[in-house]
Amino acid sequence: MRRRPALRALPLAVAIALTAALAGCTAPAADDSPAASTPAADAAGNEGQSTSDACAIVQESIDGATATFASADPSDPASVVTALESASAELGTISAQVTNDDVGALLPPLRDMFAQAAEAMAAMAEGDVSRAGDISALSARFQESAAAYQELCETG
Repeated sequence: MRRRPALRALPLAVAIALTAALAGCTAPAADDSPAASTPAADAAGNEGQSTSDACAIVQESIDGATATFASADPSDPASVVTALESASAELGTISAQVTNDDVGALLPPLRDMFAQAAEAMAAMAEGDVSRAGDISALSARFQESAAAYQELCETG
C-alpha cells in the first residue's frame, strides 16, 4: 500500500515539529537575563512565587520533554505517543508546583495539546491518516504557546 511510507514518515514529522516547538520554549540563560539580577516582583495571588521561579520549574519539564522526544525512535509511532503522553503527564504534575498565576495559566492548554497530539498520533498509527491535519494544527498551537511562554519568561 502506498500509504505506509507516508504513515511511517509521520512520527518523524511529529517528533521534529514538537521538538522544534519545545525548543522555542527555552528560556534565556540566567546570566543572559536581566531578570536574573533583579528578581521578578510577586503579584497578588501567586503565593509568593515569582515569574522567574515558576518559569524555572516549567523549563525543567520542557528540558525533560525535549530529551524524551530526542530519544524517541522517530520511525516508531508508539514511542512518539509515549513521549507525548509523558510530556502531558509531567505538565500535569508540575502544575501543582507552579503557583504564579501568569505562568500557571499557560500549563493546562499546553498539557491538553500534548494529550491531543498523543491521541491523534495513536489514531494515525492505527491507520487514521485523517488525523494528520490535527497534528499540523497542534504544531502551530504549540509554537504559539512556546512564544507566549518565552515572552513571559523573558520579561518576568
